[in-house]
Amino acid sequence: MDLTKNYPRPGELILGGYPWLARAIDKARAYNAGTLGDYIYPCPIDKELLADLNLTGEEFAELVEHSSTDEEALDRLDLPVENPDHEVKKWAREFLENRHDSLVRLAEEEGRVCTPPDGVSIVRPFA
Repeated sequence: MDLTKNYPRPGELILGGYPWLARAIDKARAYNAGTLGDYIYPCPIDKELLADLNLTGEEFAELVEHSSTDEEALDRLDLPVENPDHEVKKWAREFLENRHDSLVRLAEEEGRVCTPPDGVSIVRPFA
């Protein structure tokens, strides 16, 4: 993954039940390859996700380095490809709600529209 030429996947994309996980994988791959560009790994949002996964940025980068696909990374993380448990779904919904402004800003900076996952409304609470 070369983030000097491409954008990481959207933060609102759900992988293994978690938003931001696909983006964190892309950033970790770029970090490992030395092609992070202007991106920060691990950024504060990466750290929030990694804390829930009980991993440090270095541990996650190593896990990603030894996984050639998302499916392999999910397997190493012991996460299902589909149908995450209730606690993961709750975490994901809260993350998407709490990070609404950041997700929209990133989408705008990357020239795309912030698209919430099916069944999830990314609406700021009390807006």
